[in-house]
Amino acid sequence: MLGHVYGIVRRQCSHLSRSLCLAVAVLGTSQVAMASPSVDQLSDCLVKATTASDKTAVLQWTFVALSAHPDLVAFSNVTAEQKNQLDQKLAQVLQRVIVEQCAAQTKAVIQSDGVQAVAESFQELGRQAGEDILKDPAVRQQLQGTLRYIDLNKLVMTFLTPDIFGKLGL
Repeated sequence: MLGHVYGIVRRQCSHLSRSLCLAVAVLGTSQVAMASPSVDQLSDCLVKATTASDKTAVLQWTFVALSAHPDLVAFSNVTAEQKNQLDQKLAQVLQRVIVEQCAAQTKAVIQSDGVQAVAESFQELGRQAGEDILKDPAVRQQLQGTLRYIDLNKLVMTFLTPDIFGKLGL
């Protein structure tokens, strides 16, 4: 029985660790708020308008931007030229999707919610791009590597109360 519970906890921790890493890496500084219908429409347009290559550009730029933090800079050796190229590439993507492909939706968001709400519209795109990167086997393996160092028995004994056992059907 404990082995069955251990398996359930291991799968849940794996999903939790992927979700947590995604949230921290991609959306760590954004605030989640109730989006207006116009923000939702722009979000949908942005997701539909971006290609796989565009999403890669978003992820690469996000990685480089986060790696500029003093606590992370030692883990990245991106050159100034690479940063400049990523800035240009992301600017092209943003301009194309905001000005050309989603112009009506962008205008509606600015009129109804203000310019800052345009940035909120990118949260869904960032979330989906982050989910895509988590599908890579090497990324999944790295995220699951943390589980080797977590005492899952301690987690089980600490958090699985009789009530939770009942909900798990045990």
